[in-house]
Amino acid sequence: MKIAQEHVSAGCNRVVGALDWGDRLVAYAAHNLVCLYDAEAAKVVATMIGHTDRVNCVQWLPTAGVDAGISSVIASGAADNCIIIWLSHADKPNRPWTIAAKLQGHSGAVVALAHVLVGDTLLLFSSAEDTQVLVWECSLGPQQQGTDSAYNQWTLRQKLDTGNELQHCLAVAEIPGQEGWLLLAMGGVDCSIRLALAPPDGSFLAVCSLSGHADWVRSLAFTQPPDPPAATQQGHLLLASASQDKYLRVWRIQPQSAPQPAPQSAPQSTHQEPPSTSAPNSTSSNGNLANDIARYAPKPQFSTPQGQYTAFLEALLVGHEDWVHSVQWQSSLGQGPGQGLQAQPLCLLSTSMDRTMMLWRPDPLTGLWMSEESVGDAGANNLGYFTGCFSPQGTSILAHGFTGALHLWKRPEGHTGVGWEPGHALGGHYGAVVDMCWGVDGSCLLTASTDQTCRITAQIQGRWSELARPQVHGHDMSCLAYIPASSCYVSGAEEKVLRVFQAPQAFTQTLAMAHGDPPPRPQASTPHTSQIPALGAAVAALGLSNKAVYAEDMHDSNGGVASGMEGGNYTDGPDLAPNAAPAAVAGPPLEEHLAQSSLWPEVAKLYGHGAELFCVAASPSGDLLASACKAQTSSTAAIWLWDTTTWAALGSLTAHSLTVTQLQFSPDGRWLLSVSRDRTVAVYQRGTGSVPFTLQHRFKAHARIIWGVAWSPDSAFFATASRDGSARLWSCSKLTNNAKPSAIIALGQPVTAIAFEARRSSECTGSKPGSHQYTLALGLELGTVSVYTVSREDDGFLTSCDWESPADCSHCAPVRRICWHSADSECQDSCQNQACFATCADDHCIRIFKVIS
Repeated sequence: MKIAQEHVSAGCNRVVGALDWGDRLVAYAAHNLVCLYDAEAAKVVATMIGHTDRVNCVQWLPTAGVDAGISSVIASGAADNCIIIWLSHADKPNRPWTIAAKLQGHSGAVVALAHVLVGDTLLLFSSAEDTQVLVWECSLGPQQQGTDSAYNQWTLRQKLDTGNELQHCLAVAEIPGQEGWLLLAMGGVDCSIRLALAPPDGSFLAVCSLSGHADWVRSLAFTQPPDPPAATQQGHLLLASASQDKYLRVWRIQPQSAPQPAPQSAPQSTHQEPPSTSAPNSTSSNGNLANDIARYAPKPQFSTPQGQYTAFLEALLVGHEDWVHSVQWQSSLGQGPGQGLQAQPLCLLSTSMDRTMMLWRPDPLTGLWMSEESVGDAGANNLGYFTGCFSPQGTSILAHGFTGALHLWKRPEGHTGVGWEPGHALGGHYGAVVDMCWGVDGSCLLTASTDQTCRITAQIQGRWSELARPQVHGHDMSCLAYIPASSCYVSGAEEKVLRVFQAPQAFTQTLAMAHGDPPPRPQASTPHTSQIPALGAAVAALGLSNKAVYAEDMHDSNGGVASGMEGGNYTDGPDLAPNAAPAAVAGPPLEEHLAQSSLWPEVAKLYGHGAELFCVAASPSGDLLASACKAQTSSTAAIWLWDTTTWAALGSLTAHSLTVTQLQFSPDGRWLLSVSRDRTVAVYQRGTGSVPFTLQHRFKAHARIIWGVAWSPDSAFFATASRDGSARLWSCSKLTNNAKPSAIIALGQPVTAIAFEARRSSECTGSKPGSHQYTLALGLELGTVSVYTVSREDDGFLTSCDWESPADCSHCAPVRRICWHSADSECQDSCQNQACFATCADDHCIRIFKVIS
């Protein structure tokens, strides 16, 4: 069996430094993973598993001087106190990224990385919560070419103790004109920027600090400005700093006009003191007070053998209204009017929690720094950005925000100077994805997450993208189920209420356009709701319910939920603007639209459970709904049944003493299964009474918690998955209250998810008479997914493992759910069934796989 991964999505971690744009791809941190993202194709092309805790920072490293077979190098730091060096091989395109080295020296979470290449020596700097800054050294000399050992051999060169002050950010640069002399900047919780200087092949020594910020320093970036005509002004460095005090500062580090060479090669720290005067009120000869202040004020200084350097504040940039999280200088070479590269003027990109990114440039005449351009998202439902970066050519800028999504802006074609257009960028959940199902027209994947959202993923213009975000809730989501033959789905969260949502007109029109069809006309009411579908929905501030928005509300420009729509009157700014107008979109929606304009209206609430909801399932015909909540007593563990035409409770089923972990109806609708933390399975049969199902069998199935259950497509048997490391098959014809499994699949680690393909593969395999084959997928606690062939014969079951997910296609946390979706394709002469399945896990990832053969 051959299975290929079609799609991966995961939100970026909400930390500064979790995003970096290399020569071709974007690297970003997602849970414990490092993801590689193609911005042009809007697709995650690789995921790398190596860390055991949240990844906090990623950086691309240079490959100069090493073997051409190594195409890319990435460094990542995480909360597991470890730094990993990743390698990609150009001559082995099918080979996944490999771990070249693990750097272990910190005793706290790694929070920042910086690097510099000096000749053939690569220096990597790391800062961690243990308040230490470590300097790592790697030789990339010619003797290392032809092997991977260039990045395998790292030595700890130095430990910098910063006291008890955490250093949030690092930046390093080589002093212009002084080969091998390095200047390291460190910014942290003491609101100052510490400078450390190192001679060639020497150790770093603290020389001075830059004061001015009034809150934590979150980002630093060095650049060498274009040399001015005057030779006395050459050799300058600019250091940009971003702080939670809402301001940016640009510091200039320059040699003094009359350098005084130091007598020794070690760096020195000095402060210029004002000379003593006999008259306290005396002034300088020119009588200029500003010159006096500039002359007598102490300046941070340091010395090298070639001269003395002074650092001073060149500009205070005021424009952001909230914490400024990151700064980055544009590359000195960018894309010109043609296809070639040309020199670029100074440009600084800043990223803030006020939902804006600003581009700052100095005025060529006055030298004053000004904010020339600003991009961002408007609306009350959007929060700010953490890290922003330029593309290598400077024609695009990318940021990641509070919701885990990537935000992309591009220069329009033919406009090299001004103007940005938003572009589609892939998003994803930024919390554990706890449940999923296929629904709507069968092509949409609905997912629920602890990030308090439900999302819909579908194929748009040939690629998988998030199509809608029908629910943005105030509680962590726990379960969902789509009701067949309807336009509704039901979700449960860490509350005692089930909520029912109906697809609005804006969504059905968007879905139709995604499939290349004309938008459908508004449909009438359905058996599951007496109302005509709304245009969309909106949720009030601090509210939990999505209120329907109808077409006639669009004409209300000053009241109700529509007052923030186009033409609305809100004079207090975008933070107080009501919800945006729901509308259909052609093509992949932008994050701004998903966050506030793709909600589904809530049409019903189902009350009855005594604790937080845990699982829900819908019958194949869509007429019944079953739900269960967290429980520690048999009464609380009861399963409630609901009529989906009236949304009335039909009764409850009592069989378990602890939380029911999963419910599933049989494909023929005659049976209902429930599995529980109490290690038992309960089988209910449909009847004609007021409560549609009655308990038939209850038996202990495993020695540990049962996490999942799955019916075979012909309803002849079912399978259970447990923490005891096994999946067991149970034949319906042999069930008793002391039933024994018909077959056991031992996997050696807890099994957390299980699902059968919706079709029997024996229809195309030419199996012998009396034998039927099924495809079973299993998700494990360590994140791997296995696919088994189950052969049911008269004398029992035979199982064989056909596929196991490789490391680059596996999750790094427990798999929560597996859902099969069979494609509508006829069996070919080769008897290959085309199908796909989706998996979700605690690592924030959704993965979609296609069964090729």
